[in-house]
Amino acid sequence: MPQIVEINLRLPSLRIKENGGEPRVVNNSDIRFTKNVELQSIPKPGELLTMSAGAMTFPCEVIQANWHESKNMFVVACRFERRSISPAEYFAISDSAEWLTKPLL
Repeated sequence: MPQIVEINLRLPSLRIKENGGEPRVVNNSDIRFTKNVELQSIPKPGELLTMSAGAMTFPCEVIQANWHESKNMFVVACRFERRSISPAEYFAISDSAEWLTKPLL
């Protein structure tokens, strides 16, 4: 039975080279990107999900899935599958209207 779940995505930090200047570090350790999606079943830790941001798709690994009473849905904690992310991928996700940026602090 399909269910709406909240994906809570952690992205790796990255360096973005500015025009001729020093690279700017984007630290994503205190930021999560969230999106509600419909899944056929609640994923288990270690499973890979294919997420999208506009026309771009990317894999993310499920860390855990917990029921949140206040949201009345499962929240699935995921991380970007690769250890690094390109600036184009980062901007596709962070600038997407589908994904909400949520600070942890």
